[in-house]
Amino acid sequence: FIPIGCSFAVMAMQAGLTGAETIFMSFFVMSGASQIMAVGMLSQGAAFAAIVLASAFMTMRHLVLSSSVMRRLGKLSLVQKIVGSYALCDESFAVFSLSEEKNFPFLMGCNTLFCSTWVASTALGVVLNNFLPPIVADSCAIAFYAAFLAMLIHVVRKSIPILLLVLLTAGVNSLLQLFIPSSWAVVFSMVGCAAIGTFFVPAEKE
Repeated sequence: FIPIGCSFAVMAMQAGLTGAETIFMSFFVMSGASQIMAVGMLSQGAAFAAIVLASAFMTMRHLVLSSSVMRRLGKLSLVQKIVGSYALCDESFAVFSLSEEKNFPFLMGCNTLFCSTWVASTALGVVLNNFLPPIVADSCAIAFYAAFLAMLIHVVRKSIPILLLVLLTAGVNSLLQLFIPSSWAVVFSMVGCAAIGTFFVPAEKE
């Protein structure tokens, strides 16, 4: 979280956001992948609607994650459900799911730990941006690509269908960019290929 949060902050400020806007984005959005994509599209001059749609599709998985967690927790008040779902992310979901503890306080502990670390890392990146040499700041984006690549390799090594889906998405995105702006190409290739993938990528039993 710390190096990626710092790198996100540097990229966001290079894209034109202020330090306060960058920190508030991490606090309210709290989705590294969506934030990275959003500032990348912003730096390319993408349309606001394209940024919102791409971020929405990227974070749609959170509906599944929060629904799964709430089902395991049983009966909760509406306030508890809203608070528990707010800071839920991939990492806190993984820790919660793998732990024997399946209660609301444990979920809030996970959420608070990951949320505070992400926001603090972003704030640290905002501060460091004022001291980093330009060549170092410009290379911070590598941290994101490395993180995504690491997650991608772990998945595609175990599944040929997912590898094919990744290659299909990359190919469709590249093709669409010849005819439409790259920001919309990302949105259409992501949604379209995800829909196609439902027909040949097998669902996990668990």
